[in-house]
Amino acid sequence: MLSDENNIDHIKVSVNTENKMLCKKMAKVNLTNEIKTIELFYDARCGMCCTFMEWLERQERACETICLDYQSDEAKKRFPEILHYEPDKQMVSRVNGEVIHYGGESWVCCLWSCARYRWLAKLLNSRLLLPMAKKVCYLISRNRLWVSKVFFRKKNADIKCKGGCDK
Repeated sequence: MLSDENNIDHIKVSVNTENKMLCKKMAKVNLTNEIKTIELFYDARCGMCCTFMEWLERQERACETICLDYQSDEAKKRFPEILHYEPDKQMVSRVNGEVIHYGGESWVCCLWSCARYRWLAKLLNSRLLLPMAKKVCYLISRNRLWVSKVFFRKKNADIKCKGGCDK
């Protein structure tokens, strides 16, 4: 039997008639081996986001992890409602094609997907650290384009040149 320490708060998202997102805190989601697939929707136009996804893809997997640019045709095909979850503001993840996480919870899912960093996901999953992780993720996400410009300058330039530019 799993204790509360092995769970994270998740955000259940429902869409009202005007397709606006309503978020509220709901029941716990277990971080267990029952997680078979995690889809991560990120901003491929952000140097920091791309650098993190490249790091994530190099890690040994504990479960299937699919990283998709939220603006790609593939993301829209797999998850037509993706834009309702405002992935331009914070990372969105979907576990086993059903449970949707946003922000800090998505970062915990990223770490859970890595065999080597499951211990860190469990640690951040605690009642003490998860609220702090959410705040840190929110601040980083809110300032990610500035952070990318300052710390990931070359990656930002490479991303902008994908469409064609004079190097």
